[in-house]
Amino acid sequence: MTSSAPPPSARALDTLRADTLALYAVLRPVAAAGGAGRAVTAERLEDAERRLREGTLTVVVCGEFKRGKSSLLNALLEEPDLFPQDTWFATSLVTTAAFGPVERVEVTLDPPDDRPDEGPTRLEIPRGRIAEYATESGNPGNLKRVRLISVHLPNPRLASGLVLVDTPGVGAVYQAHTAVTTGFLPQADALVFVTDVTQPLTESELRFLSRAAAASRALDGTDGLLFALTKIDTVGDWTAIHANTLAKLAAATGIAPQDVPLVAVSARARLDHLAHGDPEDLEISNFEEFERLLWSALARRRASLLVGGALAELEASARTMLAPVEAELHALLDETRTRLAELRADTEERERRIAELASSEARWRRELVDAVAELGRGLGVRAQQDLDQVWHRFRTEYLYDDAMLADPDRLVGQLAADAALVTGTVGELAGLRAAEIQADFARRNGLELDARPSGRLPEPPVPPLTVTGRLGEDERRARGSSLLRSTTSFSGLGTTAGGLAAGAVGAIIGTLVLPGAGTAVGAQIGSSIGSVVGALFGGVAGYRGAVREQQIADRAARRQSLRTEVEAMRAGQYAHLANAVRDLTRTLAESVRAELESRIAREQAAARDTLARLESSRTATRDQATRRAAELGLERRPLTEVRAGVERLGTRLAALLAEAR
Repeated sequence: MTSSAPPPSARALDTLRADTLALYAVLRPVAAAGGAGRAVTAERLEDAERRLREGTLTVVVCGEFKRGKSSLLNALLEEPDLFPQDTWFATSLVTTAAFGPVERVEVTLDPPDDRPDEGPTRLEIPRGRIAEYATESGNPGNLKRVRLISVHLPNPRLASGLVLVDTPGVGAVYQAHTAVTTGFLPQADALVFVTDVTQPLTESELRFLSRAAAASRALDGTDGLLFALTKIDTVGDWTAIHANTLAKLAAATGIAPQDVPLVAVSARARLDHLAHGDPEDLEISNFEEFERLLWSALARRRASLLVGGALAELEASARTMLAPVEAELHALLDETRTRLAELRADTEERERRIAELASSEARWRRELVDAVAELGRGLGVRAQQDLDQVWHRFRTEYLYDDAMLADPDRLVGQLAADAALVTGTVGELAGLRAAEIQADFARRNGLELDARPSGRLPEPPVPPLTVTGRLGEDERRARGSSLLRSTTSFSGLGTTAGGLAAGAVGAIIGTLVLPGAGTAVGAQIGSSIGSVVGALFGGVAGYRGAVREQQIADRAARRQSLRTEVEAMRAGQYAHLANAVRDLTRTLAESVRAELESRIAREQAAARDTLARLESSRTATRDQATRRAAELGLERRPLTEVRAGVERLGTRLAALLAEAR
């Protein structure tokens, strides 16, 4: 017996999104019917509607092996048998769960080692076979060949755009997967870290959380972190364990203990409640509190972007199309020629100023080049400083960690994960700073067309940045395939292992970023993370040969051998990161420029439309003016209705966000 209903906050968001899409269904045909004068507006509305339909709320679920992540996901989705959860199973790779009209489970496999040029293959399997591919127990022989499992379900709890990402343990055997997971964290909308009452937090878990929290702070907040203390049904009194875990989490993340969102839950009790409907099981599970905090975090982090950005574009487009109609109405209904002359003069001045902005010699273009160049320099410095810290930890911490010294794979995996997190954080930071540049230029040049009515709509922190990066379905598939085939040599350091790491990043970015928004930027971040991670994993054979095959027993000699082998890859990694920053800066510069040009083109078209309408009203007779005014009233109605609808939905969105705080 399952309730199958999403939590109230998810339903509120889903309804809000549906109501916003209904306004697009009203406005987009109006723009499309307006001919060449409204072509830019129609295209922008189409893009914005697509982003809203395809936009996702991505939740990454992390934790050490066998902490109850899969059981938690099954309980959250109300799908008891979806992810394997027996104690002998341990998830060995990234698995995603998203909404789809029919159930489909797809496995992406790398080619065999002896046929690397064949490229990845995909096969569909029934859900009952997921354990054969997704776990170390079920898939010991082909562990490195299985890259990603994508699950699509007609599950109403995913209908709001929720994408759940189940990850391997923090100390995963296949270290490239851990690096990929870590690199993706900055792009996630929420991170759920799972621990349990039966085992204390490990050093590797606390290290991971410290890095994740630092990345969140770099991106202006840690409100996307949520912690689940699972298996509370297995102990009598878990309050002392809860308090101890809370203190450790606070120390690792830098969040004040009273603000750490740690929820004690029992996935088993929740699944029992779904099976039998006993309300006592639901109370024991504490799942209602867990879901409330999760959706609050998602609302704060992303819901405002999904719906708020779409409402802002609706408001700007409706207002732009309404301005010429209102001007013509005023001209027709005003008996005096003075008012007509004023309207015409104002519009001509507006057209002149917009034409100046559209010119290839416009000052804002040079200023934009300078601003983005400064952004690139700042990102380059930040990336180098952060990577310096990674290698400092390698020399002063990792080489003196007995567990890592005994297991070089683990050491290199941790080093790669740290580097991936640096790259992912810099990539996300680049998008945020580029958005600030875009908003500043729009305001200073009178192009702030995303103004919020009554201040109710939130500022979209990241504007679309996809005007020139917009991909059709075929292009998007090709872009994803090219990332999946990413087995290039990274300055001579890339081997098959390096290529697999890059390809794994491409698969995840292609699944989680490309379908929603920021396609060009998302692909760039994905390949950048892949190159930096691949550069390090490309040296796998070197350090194995030096440390394992020679069986160096002396710890000092072992440490020196590792230092020599691994640090040989350091210069290459810095070079890849510098190249990644340069490429990403160029992509963002083009996106910002194209977005501003699109706004200018929309304003130009509106000014020309207004002048044509004013000229027509000047020569109209009284009878013609009366008939034309009636026509304009009909043209005006859907535009004013959409603006009123945006006002109402903006109020509802503000209430939802206030409730989430």
